[in-house]
Amino acid sequence: MAGADRSVEHPSRAQLDRFLSGLMSGPEAAPVVAHLLTGCQSCREAMAPLASVVFATGAPPAAQATDGAEYDFPIFRAFATIRRYVETQRREALDAQEERPLREVPPPAPLSAHDRAARDEARCRALFEQSRALRQSDPEGMVMTASLAVSLAEQIVPEPSQGPRRLADLQARAWAELGNARRVADDLAGGTTALAHAQARAAEGTGDPRLLALLTGFTASLYVDQRRFSEAARLLDCTYELYSALGEPHQAGRALISKGIATGYGLDSETAVSLLGCGLERIDAARDPHLVLAGVHSTLYFLVEAGRLAEASRLLEVSRPLYAAHGGRLDTLKARWLEGLIAAGLHDDATAERALTEVRTGFSHAGLPYDAALASLALAEVWLRQGRTRQIRGLMDELLAIFRARHIRREAIAALLMLREALEQESATVALLRSVAAELTRLERAPA
Repeated sequence: MAGADRSVEHPSRAQLDRFLSGLMSGPEAAPVVAHLLTGCQSCREAMAPLASVVFATGAPPAAQATDGAEYDFPIFRAFATIRRYVETQRREALDAQEERPLREVPPPAPLSAHDRAARDEARCRALFEQSRALRQSDPEGMVMTASLAVSLAEQIVPEPSQGPRRLADLQARAWAELGNARRVADDLAGGTTALAHAQARAAEGTGDPRLLALLTGFTASLYVDQRRFSEAARLLDCTYELYSALGEPHQAGRALISKGIATGYGLDSETAVSLLGCGLERIDAARDPHLVLAGVHSTLYFLVEAGRLAEASRLLEVSRPLYAAHGGRLDTLKARWLEGLIAAGLHDDATAERALTEVRTGFSHAGLPYDAALASLALAEVWLRQGRTRQIRGLMDELLAIFRARHIRREAIAALLMLREALEQESATVALLRSVAAELTRLERAPA
């Protein structure tokens, strides 16, 4: 320190700072206090104004009564005094900051109508992205976020320079996102209503072909969930043509994949496989690997339905890394189901029984009664070849109890009762089992 006696060892500035901040323990503080009590002027100046608290003739701030050992000796009393003073100063500074009048913060400048509309439009588009990001993890959150986008879009005042048509496009997009979100959350009635609003807004808009393609695609997905497969396929033809004309092969390929799924659910498995293959050739796999997985899984499923088991087996083997990298728990379970179906069709009964037993339990726990029933019927086919009719009867009794408890369609229960009666009379056949499975599949895909 400048002007200090160099023969005396002074505390460093860092030590003085730690001392004043109360960060030193008693043994560490003792030599610092001892030095200060010698009256070192340079150290006192460096510590001003806090040093005056210790060395002033007046009384220091009052200490609260304590039995602590730090008050046993004068040097520790001095140290405690400084620590209390520093804490008091800190609290007073915080209080002063909190009590500062709010009027000292200048209010933000008001936005112009143009800037406000641009800000709100940007917020809407950000909400669209946030809503879609919640599709897999939080369908209800997806609906809430899309609802916020609709509320925001509907309160925007259109700019005179652009007119209301561009705003109508934005509002149509918001309603379309809400309709799709409600569909994902299994609110098909709400999805239908929101998409009707979207179509009405789009009719007032600019006729943007991308918006029309989005609307037809979302409506087709709703139709698939409503089991209106032929209508969905016709809409997806429009979606494909729109995206092709826009020069967007990835989106066009997505439309073909969706049409393949709708066609397969409409019980045309061969055409479905062809459409899925064409769609997979057009999409950008790196851009959306989950879409690739959906297309491959659907191809596997319809290959099995078409009886092309050897092709399905080869495709399943090469697709295992895709399931491992991008599939969830249910995707993995469905791949195991396909493995069991392929094994059963190829008369590998041991592999089929292991896979189908595991899958049947998994589907039941996941709340998928139709899928659990189809896995059970495939397992029953394996057991029937082995003459295990008593176990099959127990399996059918379990299925009937589940279907009745869940109030599943009477036609499905009637099909299971017919099979149960045939088992009682020892007249059940593999053909009958497959007929009942086909009926359950049809009922699951038919409009409620």
